[in-house]
Amino acid sequence: MNRVARYRSNERSQKEIAMYRLTPLLLLSLALPNAHAASLQEQQLGQLLEQVAQQSSVGTPRAINEDILDQGYTVDGNELVNHLSVQPRHAAQMRDNPEQVRSQLAVSVCGNKGLRTLLSKGAVLRYEFSEYKSNRPIATERYRATDCAR
Repeated sequence: MNRVARYRSNERSQKEIAMYRLTPLLLLSLALPNAHAASLQEQQLGQLLEQVAQQSSVGTPRAINEDILDQGYTVDGNELVNHLSVQPRHAAQMRDNPEQVRSQLAVSVCGNKGLRTLLSKGAVLRYEFSEYKSNRPIATERYRATDCAR
């Protein structure tokens, strides 16, 4: 009987070892499709942002108004970056009123269906404001889908 008990104990022990080895493999095999899907989505988003940046940069630099010059778009990871040059007098106003700048820009971003679509796909819209000619930084504003859900 002692041999039978020892055999069963040894058999159980080997099964436990096999289970411990299989568990990480099983978890890894379950995680890989999700990682691949996320990677594919990120790749597709990156390609979409590159297309948008290229199309949106056609004709730049261009004046948005007498104080702001659109220098074009670039992509940084999942961020679509709009580079904007601002006249010094307007730059001072922007520095004095950062909340107003953010809220006015949010109205513009969230009111644009195309931009909201990009946000819903995981993109971040980043606006880089710098002074005209000197390129001295003024402000950076980022918008995510949650910013338009408020």
